[in-house]
Amino acid sequence: MPNVKLRQDTVRSIPYIGTGKAQCIYWDEGLPGFGLRLYSSGKRVYVCSYRVSQRKRLASLGRADVLTLDEARRKAKRYLGQVADHLDPQAMSDEERATVTIRTLATAYVEKHARLKKKSWRHDESVLRRLLLPKLGAWRVTAVTTPEIEAIHAAKGVTAPAEANNFVKIVRKMFNWGKTAKLVLETKPNPASGLVFFPIAKRRRYVTAAEMPRLLAALEAEDNEFARHAIWLLLLTGLRVNELLRAKWSDVDWAFKTLSIGVTKNGEPMLAPLSEAAIDRLTKIPRRDDNRHIICGAVPSTPLVNLRKAWVRMRTKANMPDIRLHDVRRTVGSWLVQDGSSLHLVGSVLNHKDIKTTAGYAYFQTQQREQALTRHGRQVLSFLPSLPDTQAPACYEIQPTASLPPADAPIPASRAHYLEREVLYRLVWEAPVSEVATRLGISDVGLAKVCRRTAIPLPAKGYWAKVAAGSDLKPPNLPPAPPGLPRLIRIRGRKPCVADAESDEMDHLRGSPAAAAKIQRRRDTVEVSDRGAHDEMPTIRTGLPLH
Repeated sequence: MPNVKLRQDTVRSIPYIGTGKAQCIYWDEGLPGFGLRLYSSGKRVYVCSYRVSQRKRLASLGRADVLTLDEARRKAKRYLGQVADHLDPQAMSDEERATVTIRTLATAYVEKHARLKKKSWRHDESVLRRLLLPKLGAWRVTAVTTPEIEAIHAAKGVTAPAEANNFVKIVRKMFNWGKTAKLVLETKPNPASGLVFFPIAKRRRYVTAAEMPRLLAALEAEDNEFARHAIWLLLLTGLRVNELLRAKWSDVDWAFKTLSIGVTKNGEPMLAPLSEAAIDRLTKIPRRDDNRHIICGAVPSTPLVNLRKAWVRMRTKANMPDIRLHDVRRTVGSWLVQDGSSLHLVGSVLNHKDIKTTAGYAYFQTQQREQALTRHGRQVLSFLPSLPDTQAPACYEIQPTASLPPADAPIPASRAHYLEREVLYRLVWEAPVSEVATRLGISDVGLAKVCRRTAIPLPAKGYWAKVAAGSDLKPPNLPPAPPGLPRLIRIRGRKPCVADAESDEMDHLRGSPAAAAKIQRRRDTVEVSDRGAHDEMPTIRTGLPLH
């Protein structure tokens, strides 16, 4: 090829020399290894020729209609500088070009890893086929980054957060395996790492004792005979659905009352025990000459494939729309624990490797939890010290006050009164407020405040003078009680300290206004709090006396 002095004004005018697909390169006289390649179609590309590790290579720098001549020269100099350091400028491009697409990686992962090492490989294949491949199947592995995986995760999480989280786990595992299989570059970050999962509430649903009659009634009403027997056996044995559907009559040992399951989900064989109820149910299942399975399907020699349709019909009849078929297995575990079986024994029945898995099946009914707390409460109360009769609480059941104490009655240690609203209304209209307040151990101002906040009308000024003069006055009707008012109104007066009382009484007798006010404040304590703008709403305590 000819050597010319490439200039920006001649790059587009240099003619193509050759025929057909012959290579035509004009090498630059100013920079050895740098040139312009022409194609018969008119396409023009800057190139750089170099030799590294005894291998001669030709690198494309870019199209002449995109890069200027100076930009192409600078890029060629960078390439030649890397060659001087014994590096191949195209090594990374070659690696990226050699990487597979996401579709190829997913196919290899399922065929060479999941199918061989995972019982749930079909689920992995389904998740990748439905969620990953439609959007990223044609992408190269090196082009996929975390935002693309996060977008799929977020979109699926709106309707199925658990499946969205599972999708991220499968993709993360696929990329990690891809590095082991040399299908993903070691330097490629895993795009499924670092994503925040959707919060998933742990499922605790099982059939309660109140729901069991409805479920059994719907179960007996099911038309599909083999589906009915299958769900009965699931309820009596706690087996997984697939374990039961694969079972054959030859797996039943009638003498030892066991069912051989073979290799189960946890990778170990299982010999499931059969209760008397399970044996009785097995004897009711019809056998077919053309089918060796216990739960026969419509096609000869095949088991029933799926119980979902029959289960949906049953739970609809039982009015239990949220119960799932796997919840039957959780029901077995929960009822066994409630019956007193240990977690270790229940885990053996359910064929769990980890006792933590069994703990997720052990749930108690509300009645059992209430009974446990009742026993706990009795144990706590057993440590309560017995008090002398004089120190015993006045009452644990509030006894309402129906009449006023006599004027000369001794002052008790606790001056607490519980009055119904109608009783307090009758008292304040049968005697002056000052007299009623004195009998109750509070001031007339305090009693008036209680009546005002409980919407009890009080006699007007001069009412008792008119009554004494012989006027026949009738009290107004009692209005409705304020919203939220307790049935019993608590009024409590506090007995003053003896030493302070004697000193204050002497000062009072000497005419001290401060002592008189102090005595009145100490004597009055009403279970009502001032609340500013909400004075109409009383805060009246009810409950046990506070000593």
